[in-house]
Amino acid sequence: MNISGVFHRFFSNIRRSPAKRAIAAVCCGCVLCGMGGGIWAFYIEPASFQVNHYSVRLHNWHDEHNGLKVAVLTDIHLLKTPYELMRLQRIVAAVNAESPDIVVLLGDYMGNKVDYMNHNASAETIAGILHGLRGRYGCYAVLGNHDVWWNADRMCDALSAAGITVLENSHRSLLINGKTLNVIGLPDKTTRNNLFDPSVLPDPAIPALLLSHNPDYFPNAALHYEFMMAGHTHGGQVKLPLVGALVMSSRYGRKYTEGLCRDNGRQLFVSRGIGTSILHLRFMCPPEVAIIKIYRAESGR
Repeated sequence: MNISGVFHRFFSNIRRSPAKRAIAAVCCGCVLCGMGGGIWAFYIEPASFQVNHYSVRLHNWHDEHNGLKVAVLTDIHLLKTPYELMRLQRIVAAVNAESPDIVVLLGDYMGNKVDYMNHNASAETIAGILHGLRGRYGCYAVLGNHDVWWNADRMCDALSAAGITVLENSHRSLLINGKTLNVIGLPDKTTRNNLFDPSVLPDPAIPALLLSHNPDYFPNAALHYEFMMAGHTHGGQVKLPLVGALVMSSRYGRKYTEGLCRDNGRQLFVSRGIGTSILHLRFMCPPEVAIIKIYRAESGR
């Protein structure tokens, strides 16, 4: 068979027929769009990150804490490739450039759940980079399900050695401008829900930042704190126009996928995070560093 002759006849037929030319153009366009979309989803968007600013107003908040700036990092899922390590260093620099008052880390520092090929960065490497974070009143962390599946104790020890306070069913009281603010950390709901004990948590009458890896703690009636921050969902990681997130890792579906949610006088912020899980891709759901400024709600609002 003369392959060149077959192609010659094929393209000659296309040139002679306007309809066939149109169909061929559409097919070529679809192929190019598919290739471009794949490059974007697997390489460009996962490697990028945004610094997004949010404003939250709380009723249970001291005037002395107005404008408190909280930087949120979550779902790092760090691999040990040089590029991934340099990217996290750039993210740390971007956080520090915002001059946050408090930095919170919401879990899933470890890369893949299963690491037979030894691609994950070590806990010590991850913590060594995060040690560069600068929060005026400190850096506070909770563990995620990937950290517990891997080695919770080692991750906790590495973060603590890096000067990061790890909270698990515990809290720290900060005195800022003469007023107390509690930073509270919850155990991971997926893996360590058995450790959850609201009776040991501080008085909800005192303003607090409640940290949880998983947003599904938010509807819990025992948590009377006005403001919670969480990660875990990756914002869905892949979103399509008119459809939204394809995968929801919350039992509440898209309700707590990303951004600010309000319910019965309480507020939840869910960050899209900066890493990926299962598949190294993102589409229409770019990684984010969240910077949240918190103010006291005006009376009557």
